[in-house]
Amino acid sequence: MSLKTDVIDLSSPSPVRDTSPPAQSSTVIDLDTDVANASATEPANMQPPHYLASLDRAAMERERLLRVSQSLGGGRPKRQRQMSDDDDDVNLDDASVEDHDATEKSIDVHDSYAGVVADALTGMGSKRIREDKSIQLPYPRGVVKKTAVNGYPRKGDDITIEEVLQPTKLRTAVLSAFQWDYEWILDKIFLGRTQLVLVAPAKGHEGREALRSMLSAVPNVRLCTPSMDGLINCMHSKLQLLFYDTYLRVCVPSANLTNYDWGEGDGVIENIMYIHDFPLRENRLSVNTEITRFAKELIYFVEAQDMFPDIVDRLKKQVLWENTEHLRFVHSIGGEHREESRIWRTGYPGLSKAVRELGGNGRSEAQIDYVISSLGSVTPVLVEAIYKAATGKQMSISTYPRSSESSFAPIKSRIRVYFPTHDTVATSKGGFTSAGTICFSRSYWNKPLFPKQIIRDGRSVRRGCLMHDKVMLVRYERPADASDGTQVAGVAYIGSANMSESAWGKLVNDSVTKRLKLNIRNWECGVLIRVPAVAGSEDQPMKSVEETFAGVVPTPMETTRTEYNNKLPWFFTEAEWRKYH
Repeated sequence: MSLKTDVIDLSSPSPVRDTSPPAQSSTVIDLDTDVANASATEPANMQPPHYLASLDRAAMERERLLRVSQSLGGGRPKRQRQMSDDDDDVNLDDASVEDHDATEKSIDVHDSYAGVVADALTGMGSKRIREDKSIQLPYPRGVVKKTAVNGYPRKGDDITIEEVLQPTKLRTAVLSAFQWDYEWILDKIFLGRTQLVLVAPAKGHEGREALRSMLSAVPNVRLCTPSMDGLINCMHSKLQLLFYDTYLRVCVPSANLTNYDWGEGDGVIENIMYIHDFPLRENRLSVNTEITRFAKELIYFVEAQDMFPDIVDRLKKQVLWENTEHLRFVHSIGGEHREESRIWRTGYPGLSKAVRELGGNGRSEAQIDYVISSLGSVTPVLVEAIYKAATGKQMSISTYPRSSESSFAPIKSRIRVYFPTHDTVATSKGGFTSAGTICFSRSYWNKPLFPKQIIRDGRSVRRGCLMHDKVMLVRYERPADASDGTQVAGVAYIGSANMSESAWGKLVNDSVTKRLKLNIRNWECGVLIRVPAVAGSEDQPMKSVEETFAGVVPTPMETTRTEYNNKLPWFFTEAEWRKYH
């Protein structure tokens, strides 16, 4: 079944907007947990946000165009926004995923703004920065970076949103996120010269219409909303495709498109990302470039989101997918997957396939350290499935994990999942009010089968900074042999997926076909990186996390003295901290 999305026509007149002040909620909720098992004590009437409901669109556009005009003359004014007050869309519908026919639409600026836009952008051509066609790629083999965070020293392993986007050179940008501050991100981009595709969540017709109305005055924007039908609950992917004159930058962050996720403002939270620059053909040809396995899965993912054909065409025919032999693109495509060929390409079965392709053969056990910002209703079955996938153990549809105490016992000593304690949040730089996107429920913690023994205190090496990272670091107890002769010490996952069935999927029996199917509630994506072993290490004790991934992944968390020792995790839903808002 193909998964289609709605492409929203922003050219028609927008409805009259309600200018009354919006109700204030208490936090931004970044839930990708297993909402089907949500506690009855949690709010039952949680409503989806509308991300620009509090903004006067006309005033916003006039002010933004003035800033753009000023910036063309040199220098852009600095601005900061406070953490927004959005709530997650919790909506379960057991209907099947339906196909949608998508029609590409162009965007017309409202007549009332056309003159302002023209005036602000006059002379843009003469102001364009001349680019050196022989420019060398900044990251030709890829790099992992943490977000720079205000108040913490820059150490070379971090990066700002401006350094990622390089707005003065940016021609086309495909931006994806679960949470958006549209005013903030649009202020980072030269809209007069940059074509934008925004991949954003919208549940149902009303949600899509609200987005259409919010963005109808912004030039050069196309909007794509991946399917949220049936059981799909969350568009959680953060993929960025950034086209410049001579190269494409692929950025896969854990950060949403908000100022606080990128370390701005008070500097209370950090994220992590993978960045890779690929050269472009000078002239697009009618035939495809060599599509590597990394590129094949990336294109498969964006096509499942029903990306615009011109973007897909560029990925297939213009990008030279170099230096990806040590990488795989890993994804979770929301919906129900019944065909075995589709099951093995996505979710945790797709992770297993990618690990085996990079050399993980399942013959060696592993130690896994997994940093996350949200926990679902985790069970031993899920833990065992992720462990087997991350070590490349061969699985088949007929033998998918059915955990028992005997099979789970050796695994629970080999995996550690990092999530902050209540005390770590309380003593963080931003305190309780900065932890609205760090999500877990007491009802999950209290379930008899919840594997408390694998949970560790998630403390950043940047003391006082909370982590919104999603990083899985897998160290093999003995080096694995890849098919190209490389000895592999382990793999690292950098992306958007938290520790939940919503993110990685769940195999269930199909009541109609009586066969197994893979149900995935979220859209997620990440990059899997192979880490080579040092020569002779097969006879050496396994190295620490920091040593194994040195030069590949800047380890974001502390790894010593992280046991809970009867402490409680951070429960974001509880009333104790809401009084601080």
